[in-house]
Amino acid sequence: MMLTRRGVLTLAAAAPLGAALLPDPDRAFPDPGVSYLLTDRASNREICSRWAHLMDPVPVGSLVKPFTALAYAETHEFQFPVFTCAGDGRCWLPQGHGRMQISTAIAHSCNAYFLELAADVTEEALAVVVQRFGLLAPDPGFTAATLIGLGRSWQIPPVAIVRAYSELMARSPDPGVGDILAGMALSARSGTGRGVGPGAYVKTGTAPCVHESKQRGDGYVIALYPTAAPRYNLLVRVHGVPGAQAAWVSGKMRGYLA
Repeated sequence: MMLTRRGVLTLAAAAPLGAALLPDPDRAFPDPGVSYLLTDRASNREICSRWAHLMDPVPVGSLVKPFTALAYAETHEFQFPVFTCAGDGRCWLPQGHGRMQISTAIAHSCNAYFLELAADVTEEALAVVVQRFGLLAPDPGFTAATLIGLGRSWQIPPVAIVRAYSELMARSPDPGVGDILAGMALSARSGTGRGVGPGAYVKTGTAPCVHESKQRGDGYVIALYPTAAPRYNLLVRVHGVPGAQAAWVSGKMRGYLA
């Protein structure tokens, strides 16, 4: 049985801190620009949250990249390309990331790599992945930019993206998934998700702002931890900052909650 109030959840079975009652994250993180959803990874049961309209689709930026990669892999014998990112206006990093493979491209959220990969994703392969992971499909006539999370054409409810990553973890033995998880672990150690800290699987993203008080973008971070046997799935959105900066907020929240 669960007794809930905003930001706090009493769990009869298990609580992250080994106690019946979680600390109040609203008190520790009062900034209204910080939204969060913490779930039990295996059951997808909500532990605590502060997120208005969890079921409403929103752009989630680069959080879609692992699923685009799997759609590519469906028609390429689960072999991912190697590509050199030179920047050239195709990546968020002006000087480029250099030679990228799937794990490093995930870790550093390399736009140039994923634009190259997404250009060869078929509608049929994407439909398979969308259905497998319980995601909403992007708007018809999508482009490669859509498939890497640029713009507003692919929107997903926060609850759905969390469940999709939990399913990704559950499918870790599947072809192609191990490479993606390796990239997420690398992200936490030395990539855009290093603010979360090691011992987690992390993906970051920056998406168009959906708040009434408009900023250039909002930062998204999803973290599944601990890596040995992920129990928690934490999604954080920070208003007005890129995903790599939001990762530091997520890291503090991870330490506070579990």
